[in-house]
Amino acid sequence: MGGAVLTVSPGDARADDADGVTVEKPRGRPCCALAEDMAINLASTHVPVVLGGVLPAHGIGHHSYLRAGSNTENNGFVYTRRGGFIDLGHTRDNADIAAYLSLRLRPMLRRGEGVIDFGPKGADRRIRVTRAVPEAELARTSDLLAVRIAFQMSIWTELVQYYGLTKFAGAEEVYSSFTPDDLYSNLLGAHLGITALESDVPYDHAMDVALHTTLDSLGVVSKAETRRTLDRLAGSWWSPDFAWPSRDIAILRTYGIGPEVAPSLAPEEVIASHGKPLVLDVPESGPGGALLADDYKLEIVPHENEMARFPAVEKGKTFDQQDLPRLVEEVHAAFDADEAKAKNGEAPETEAGVRGEVAHYLTGIRLFELSGEGGGHGSGDDTTGVGGGHVLLLRGDTRGGDFAILRMDAMHSAERGTMAGVSFFRSDALWFCHDPETGGIRPPLVSLLGPCGPGEWLGMSGALGEALHDGGTGRTALRPVALSGVLNPLRNGQSASYDARRLLLHVGGEVEHIWTEEGGARTLPRATSSLSFLLRNASRHLEARGDVGYRLDVAKPRDGVFESDLKLAYNFLLGGRTVTTSRDHQERLDPWALASIGVEGSYSYFARPANAYPEIAAPYVSTDRPGAYQVLLTGTIGLEALSF
Repeated sequence: MGGAVLTVSPGDARADDADGVTVEKPRGRPCCALAEDMAINLASTHVPVVLGGVLPAHGIGHHSYLRAGSNTENNGFVYTRRGGFIDLGHTRDNADIAAYLSLRLRPMLRRGEGVIDFGPKGADRRIRVTRAVPEAELARTSDLLAVRIAFQMSIWTELVQYYGLTKFAGAEEVYSSFTPDDLYSNLLGAHLGITALESDVPYDHAMDVALHTTLDSLGVVSKAETRRTLDRLAGSWWSPDFAWPSRDIAILRTYGIGPEVAPSLAPEEVIASHGKPLVLDVPESGPGGALLADDYKLEIVPHENEMARFPAVEKGKTFDQQDLPRLVEEVHAAFDADEAKAKNGEAPETEAGVRGEVAHYLTGIRLFELSGEGGGHGSGDDTTGVGGGHVLLLRGDTRGGDFAILRMDAMHSAERGTMAGVSFFRSDALWFCHDPETGGIRPPLVSLLGPCGPGEWLGMSGALGEALHDGGTGRTALRPVALSGVLNPLRNGQSASYDARRLLLHVGGEVEHIWTEEGGARTLPRATSSLSFLLRNASRHLEARGDVGYRLDVAKPRDGVFESDLKLAYNFLLGGRTVTTSRDHQERLDPWALASIGVEGSYSYFARPANAYPEIAAPYVSTDRPGAYQVLLTGTIGLEALSF
């Protein structure tokens, strides 16, 4: 389908495109922090992903007003010599908003009344038309008014980003509030949206032409040059020492809201400008000279409970367009006060002093892990060699708990041949979360998004979809579900100390299904209990973990299982690059992998070895002798720097 043509019929408050698609309020697009490459943290959780927001000058894709075509767009940053940094997501958003508003306003301006409910964003937002416009001035007035209102709505967005509005817990957008690209990109987009709306070609195509023409006119530079510019501005405009969504990513902020908005250009020693900067205007008057401010009124009713930093002195108020300059100045002063505290050493600690240390990467989320292991496996007096490894798609080790998704194991021993296993989900502990501000409770797993108050003592653990297969005997064992409650005597779930020491008691149950060609199938409901611990030294290089537990078949209590396991490991970083931090000029390492080497020993006793399905011990135990042990040397590598 082609681009949507935005048209309006006389007296109609809605607009349809040429293909009959109803034009509704535009979709939103994700925004970006002004940064070259951006690491990610979720709450206290490190994520091994680096986001790159820089676009090639002519690789911005095709504009799409409708959500169905959103995959045709490429959004991110470009740098222009006359317009500074342009955030294409902001520009496209405000273009569509301005086009939408122009069409919605026309019938209301003809009547001299009407309300547009603009939807919630930290507030109920409404646009109330207050005066009729002569027919001869209607189209142009609606266009100018749409640019003005779209820009004012974008100012409110910058404000609520500072106030603490967030799409999900633990990801406030203060890092993106009033950064040098925002307001200029917003106003540029509003002007381009009206240009495209009034074009004789379909709107989406007109936006493509307008964007490419404008970027060329502004002197857009290559992707490599944009990255070089961002790199040279590190430490003055933005900080590479912090991970998303830290507010400290942004250093320079701009607060110009009109009536003229000038671009923020990098210093000449960073990148030379070319021609005069393009200064944009916020429309003040209609085609007949009347003030646009008399044609409408904004009504902004804040949702105060959604924004942690909403000013106490502003509570209970309803804002209009005349309040915006005052609110911007209040936020400007608040940012300046925060900066003064940081210079005096009063700012809260951040991860800047942690990145590059093992601790920062050990506790977090890992996308893809490889492990190899080998050693001895035995029962009684018989000992044979054993070797294998595992591949893990996603692993988390956080203050909110641990989890593993899609783990696949393979191992070979002379006694049992080749063995294989798979687990779709497993966790030893996931903690509840008490929101430190509201006191509300979030369930385990969701709690990983934080923020959470420290001191959790109650959680859950379990597994879904686990299976083992012995290649030598043809025996298959399934565990479709396991679930336990977890008690934490140290009461340090969701706390910093949980990274270094853990003591956990598990009580629960599981279902096991064993099948052999000779014996057929049997299902075992087992009751379970275990005790586990973890200790790490201050640097997190050294760690020790152990487990001991007992399980029994509740239908046949004589079918009991004792298991134990102990592992000692050394953790270290691999490769990457050494970076000098912009603020304190200390060196840190950004590694490409976290690795560990260790030794692991386990012992298990199954009263009925034919029913053996290990829970705590190393994954492969004897199926024909009660007692079995393993001693393994292990090595693991987990990737820590995946770029997108």
